[in-house]
This record gives sequence, C-alpha cells and structure tokens, in this order.
Amino acid sequence: MFGKNENDEDEVYIGQAGIRKNGEGVLFRVAEHLKDDTYFSDAVMLTTQNNSFGPTEISYLENKFTNMAIATDRFKVRNNNDPNPGNVTEEKESELEDFIEYSKMVLGVLGYKVFVPIIDAKLRETLEEKTIEKQLDLFLSRKSRKSNRRIEARCKRTDEGFVVLKDSMIEENDSPTIPRSIKELRDTCKKNNEIMDGRVCKNHLFNSPSYAAAFVLGTNANGRTEWKTEDGRTLKELEEEEAQ
Repeated sequence: MFGKNENDEDEVYIGQAGIRKNGEGVLFRVAEHLKDDTYFSDAVMLTTQNNSFGPTEISYLENKFTNMAIATDRFKVRNNNDPNPGNVTEEKESELEDFIEYSKMVLGVLGYKVFVPIIDAKLRETLEEKTIEKQLDLFLSRKSRKSNRRIEARCKRTDEGFVVLKDSMIEENDSPTIPRSIKELRDTCKKNNEIMDGRVCKNHLFNSPSYAAAFVLGTNANGRTEWKTEDGRTLKELEEEEAQ
C-alpha cells in the first residue's frame, strides 16, 4: 500500500493477505486499508498463478520486502512489527529470491521505487562514463554567521536529482529568506530526529542543487555556485564544460 502521511512523506505498508474464515480475501483486505485515505491511495498486489506459496513462503517474502524497504529508506515503512522470516528450504529460498527480483522489476516499471536505492553504492567499472559522471561527488563549505561554525556538506548528483548525504553538517538556524518548502522539510526532519547535533541522519533527495544547498544552509542559495567538485570547480563551471 502506498500513500502520504501527515507530514506529506511517502509511506508504504507491506503485508500479506489470504482468505479469511468469513470467505473474504485479498480485495476485502485492500478495501479495508484504503478506507484510511489519510495515508493510502495506491495498492499493488503480488501473487502467483497457481497458489504455489504457502504461509511459510509468504511470511518469508513479507519479511524480505519489509526489510528491503527499510534499508532503501525512500519510503516511511508503516509496518509496526518485523514479520517472521519463516523457515524455508534452500531450494524454496532460491525460488523466492527469483520472485523477489521479478517483483522489484515490476514495481520499478510501475513507478514504485520502494526498493531502488537513492544512491548506487556499487558503481561497476563497466558503467558508461556519463553514468559515472551523474554520480558525481559535490561538496559545500561555508562559514555560518548565525552559528559561527563552518558548515561542511557532501552531495551526489544522480539521475534523479541531488542527494545530500547522511552525516553532512547542516545550519540549524533558519534564515527569513529560506524557501517555505525547505523550511517545512527541515522542521519535519528535526521533529523526527533526522537532524541531530548539527548533522543529517539520512540521505535526502532534491530535484535541484539550489534546494539541496538551501536545505544545508537554512537560507536561499544558488546551488550551482555553492556546490563544488573535489578539485574546486563550481557545479556551474562543470555544467558549462559538459555542454561544450
């Protein structure tokens, strides 16, 4: 189940459903969840053609999908409990892992990137040069007048946008010129302990370098000049070189 929570964050619930004693099945369970329209708006059901998975196999899948979603950290996972992984045979586990890979592909094609990492942690040497460039490391360093400390942050340029990386430093005080949406995001992160001791505790994806810089600095900022490569070139200079 997919939707937005009260903080306008993407949220997912992963669960299993079978035929109940009253004869109701999966569609009835989905309808129950969709009544909670405060959160859920979309539902995706994964099944087999021949009912080949029993309760043990389904519990295994529920556990794997839940923990994969938590590890990817794109969506808030609403599951209250860690599902039982079940005890499957080695042969069955191989079959289930194939099902998981197929499910990841289907969900990605449908636009649900719940299992797709924001950062590709294992860039292979065989990747094209342009793809490697899009995973470019960028750095921001500025002395803050508000807190009188030097803010040091790191970002990656990816196919989807600009990702401020976990453990980057952040200015905790907001300037009056900060974009409203960025201020709301920073407030939410502080409330959820995703900003602690002047650092961000998870990766954050932005669709522009300026929003990524504003998030770090707590003020309106030009990300094309604030973010720099390791050798000191601004993002603006780099983009101009790439356009030639």
